[in-house]
Amino acid sequence: MVYALGEILLVTVGILIALQVNTWNEQRKAKHKESSILLGLYTESIGNREKLKTVIQHHQALLETTKGMMNLFFLPDSGLNEYNLDSLIERTLDFRDFSPSKSVIQDLISSGNLGLISSENLRALIFEWERETEELKESYETLDEGAAQLFVPYLTKNASMKNIDRYGPLNWEEKSRFNSPTHRLFQDLEFENLLDNHAWGLANYLRALDKLEEIIEKIISETNLDPAPEK
Repeated sequence: MVYALGEILLVTVGILIALQVNTWNEQRKAKHKESSILLGLYTESIGNREKLKTVIQHHQALLETTKGMMNLFFLPDSGLNEYNLDSLIERTLDFRDFSPSKSVIQDLISSGNLGLISSENLRALIFEWERETEELKESYETLDEGAAQLFVPYLTKNASMKNIDRYGPLNWEEKSRFNSPTHRLFQDLEFENLLDNHAWGLANYLRALDKLEEIIEKIISETNLDPAPEK
């Protein structure tokens, strides 16, 4: 009887040890996979942050140009002649869509591996990033539709697009032969309203970009496995 109980005890202890070892191995694999995921998120976020900063700076300059043009209304011709108005108009229309790299996050969500991330805060940031990128897309579409449906059609009727496009990708060498002075736009209430609407669209887009920058800074902080020592 004692021998049988001893055998049972040994078997039980062996099973428990095996289970513990198996659990430890699974935890070690999960931790290793989490580290790999964090490294991927960190690398992708660093790249997105650099592109995002460039896009923000670009659109801040566009907004300042647009707001500056609002101060030109009803200036005399001598005052308006100090500005290259066609170039300024082309500049306001040079907005760009920001399309971040999302391969790591999308793979993480689609594969069901999001649960491997132990930080609840980081998981929440990933969902917030996804939500805000959709908000950014809507902000850009609003800006783009306003320009395509309102601003550009107005310019097509009231200004020379060739003169404006001399400062864009087309880079025409000669001006239009039609007499279409741009300075007269700055005596038109409709043009002022369109500029105001365009400035609003740029400001709204910038708010969405700034929000993404806040989130991406937090993601970088959460995924940096080897942070630099504090100074």
